[in-house]
Amino acid sequence: MTRLFYACLLLLTLHLCSCSLPERPVSKDEAIKLARRIEYSVANHDYTVLNNIFDEKEFSHRISGAGGLFMSKTLIKGAIQGFQQGQYGKAVVDAMGKEGSYELIKQYEKDKKQHILFRLYGPGGVNYHDYELVKREDAVRAADVFIYMSGENLSKTIADALQLTNQNMPKEDLAKIEKIQAIKTLIAQGENEKALNLFDELPDQVKKEKAYQMIHIQLCSKLDNDKYIQALNEYRSLYPKDANMYLLMIDAYVLQKDYPMAMASVNKLDSLIDKDPYQDYQRGLIYLLMKDTIHSQECLQRLHTNMPKFKKGTIELMETYFYTHNEDKAAQLIREARDSNYLGEPNLEVIYSYHPDLKKLVEVDDVKGK
Repeated sequence: MTRLFYACLLLLTLHLCSCSLPERPVSKDEAIKLARRIEYSVANHDYTVLNNIFDEKEFSHRISGAGGLFMSKTLIKGAIQGFQQGQYGKAVVDAMGKEGSYELIKQYEKDKKQHILFRLYGPGGVNYHDYELVKREDAVRAADVFIYMSGENLSKTIADALQLTNQNMPKEDLAKIEKIQAIKTLIAQGENEKALNLFDELPDQVKKEKAYQMIHIQLCSKLDNDKYIQALNEYRSLYPKDANMYLLMIDAYVLQKDYPMAMASVNKLDSLIDKDPYQDYQRGLIYLLMKDTIHSQECLQRLHTNMPKFKKGTIELMETYFYTHNEDKAAQLIREARDSNYLGEPNLEVIYSYHPDLKKLVEVDDVKGK
């Protein structure tokens, strides 16, 4: 799961405020047009669209409403500058990594508001961002975004962080909170044990806050399975009714080898999202762990039909063909992937190193094709 994105995003954007103007309706076509702009820009590692995605007045109003806070114009300006300088967009692109994606899953209308739901996929796994859109002065932007990994709107997360920093803490505790920048730096450097030691020095009331819990989960996921499971269970005890539990607990159930519960979490998450083809990848992997190659193959075939250029899905489907002695289908799949140019030579060489006979079958198909 993409835990690092959520933690970085919160801690990069700690200020925004109030004041709202009347909105105008957003059409379905306008929502889709904005979604395509986001997809195109992020695919090209361009932060511009996402840096300017939020409607300043409405987003500020949402934060103020969530926290009951009154903030100065100076704080607003500092927050908006942070977004525009690449902090939000960079967090998304960084979470994608080199071969990840940020793709529109669906556009829909709820309570007469247009929404666009994105899937963020990267080295850390998957997350979902549900943008609620507004229109002001002919510009369509986001009023807020519901982040599935956190189980709440970003405005609520920021409001909670602002409330925390405004509490009457002892000076020594406030100084400890400032260590969060050092923790972020250590995470970026891969010094996760040191980062966790610093995290443990934070005040207890801070560590229990949702944003900091997400950092804790991120850190423990990079250390060992026992710590990771413990961190997930701690979060579940603090926030048992959160909508993000299905997404978070898939990993925990898999690590505990409770595959039926892992599958149930995937299905409940998919139902909550209202269907994402990617979840067939999760199902396929879980069925493999359950040694159910028939159902795994069904899921991965369905995934390949809906997401034909998803590399990991193609490779897993190829593997299931080998498990079920369908070598010819595996060769055909790899040849199609090669000819479509989404599996390059480095990918193919790795595959051939594990399955040397596959290369011969592909070469035979090449000769027949000629």
